[in-house]
Amino acid sequence: MKIICHYCQKEIEKTAGHVNRAKKMGLNLFCNRECAGFSRRSKLSDIEKKALKAEYDKNYRAENHDSIKKRKADYFKKTYDPAKASVERKKRMPKHIEYCRTEKYKKYKKDYDKKYRAKKNYGDFWECKLLVQEISNEYENRKIKEQNQLINKSQKRKRLWQQKIKIKNYLQRI
Repeated sequence: MKIICHYCQKEIEKTAGHVNRAKKMGLNLFCNRECAGFSRRSKLSDIEKKALKAEYDKNYRAENHDSIKKRKADYFKKTYDPAKASVERKKRMPKHIEYCRTEKYKKYKKDYDKKYRAKKNYGDFWECKLLVQEISNEYENRKIKEQNQLINKSQKRKRLWQQKIKIKNYLQRI
């Protein structure tokens, strides 16, 4: 019996028994094993496969969160060696100390500590506390400047400079 290969579309000769069995079971017929293997391959690109895998992993982690966490905790108990971990930490200590001395870290740490204390002391209203503190600091700074007569200092300097130029020009004309 002549049929067409499901994968490569070539015309091939198969026995009636093969064809009838395939129809009965709803199977496709192929000219050889190669075409059968190629037809089973996924038609998805690598990007699509990765996206599907990521979606699957996300769902799996959401559904099995407790068992995954327990498995990781058991593994940690089996493999953690405090002495070995201490040696590793000591190896990295000089780099950590160097990092802690950078301006970037100092700024980050200052902001972090401010937020941490506000959250600890004021709970849900920590952001309000920080805003009130900023306003208070600004007010105090202005008050100190007023007392020391430092307000509009740049304007005063500019006026003095302009007065000196006027006097100099006046004296040159005379």
